[in-house]
Amino acid sequence: MSHKAFSAPIVFFLIVCALGPMIGCQPREEITSYTVPRERSLRPPVSQAELANQMDHILVAILPAGDQAWFFKMTGKAPALNRQRGEFSKFLATLKAGSSANAIPSWQLPTGWKEEEASEMRVATLVVPDEQGVLEIAVSSLPLTEDWQDFLTRNVNRWLGQLNQSPLDGATINKLTEKISTSAGAATLIELVGFKRQQPPGDPHAGLSMPPVTPGASQQPTSKPLAYDTPDGWQPGRLSAMRKAAFNIVEGERKAEFTVIDLPTAGGAQISDVQANVLRWAGQVGLTDLDDAALGKLVKEITISGVSGSFVALLGPKQEESPTGMLAAMVVHDGKVWFFKMFGDRALVESQQDAFQQFLESVQFQ
Repeated sequence: MSHKAFSAPIVFFLIVCALGPMIGCQPREEITSYTVPRERSLRPPVSQAELANQMDHILVAILPAGDQAWFFKMTGKAPALNRQRGEFSKFLATLKAGSSANAIPSWQLPTGWKEEEASEMRVATLVVPDEQGVLEIAVSSLPLTEDWQDFLTRNVNRWLGQLNQSPLDGATINKLTEKISTSAGAATLIELVGFKRQQPPGDPHAGLSMPPVTPGASQQPTSKPLAYDTPDGWQPGRLSAMRKAAFNIVEGERKAEFTVIDLPTAGGAQISDVQANVLRWAGQVGLTDLDDAALGKLVKEITISGVSGSFVALLGPKQEESPTGMLAAMVVHDGKVWFFKMFGDRALVESQQDAFQQFLESVQFQ
């Protein structure tokens, strides 16, 4: 039996003929359209005015004085800042130079403004009433130990970082600044805009407080930079990234706060200058009429954890409406300046001198 070989075209023709009926039996596909109701409405257009009102503003005046620079920083939303901008300008115009090169400037508060107690990082906090709450003006200082342009650029970029903004070069920053006149000399004014960083839940630096302690028991902060004994009656206070220890002392209506902070000696000569620090602290309690010689006599030598340091007791004028006092000690150890400070009601601070000394005697650097 013989076999015939089919050519490729013939094979293809036979396959098509065989499949033809099957293909022809398939139903034709049809396009079907549907109408589906919208579950969510379109997002309304963004209001530029509303967005601008939600942005955070930092308005800062920087006043050089000797080898210090004084900062007057007001923060808030645009509507509130715009309402208080005029009063802020009037306030800055009242600034007067201190009695010596590095003394705290004096000022006059506009009607309704209030001044709160100083802290370890602020000379004062000024509270500005507004129809939507209050604004704060933080008054602080830093050693002016570098070229002005570098100093300005470094601080402006630090504030830009707080507003989630990228850093700027010195030339651009200069275009954003304005020179203003005060009774203490020319100041530099700058306003920055952005959105402040929010502290995430559980941030260890947000409202952190120390665990309960037993009076007289040795205690170490989380960072374990030093050990100490807690005096009777001292209650745990608010810690932060800078506060290595913090306590509140309360007797009836009288209150005082004790803190321990450390700053690198590389921050400038003024940080470890005993006379400059005592002069600044004296101004915080209202002792503004003491000269350098008188302040020098108040400083006593003290030893903390085997290291020689300085101690001073500053009690403000009794005739003031709310007289304040401060106990302060400082010592240089391992490249840092350690500050031990108690500030608050004058009578309460004065009564705590023995407890303050006991705390210093118990300190052991780790």
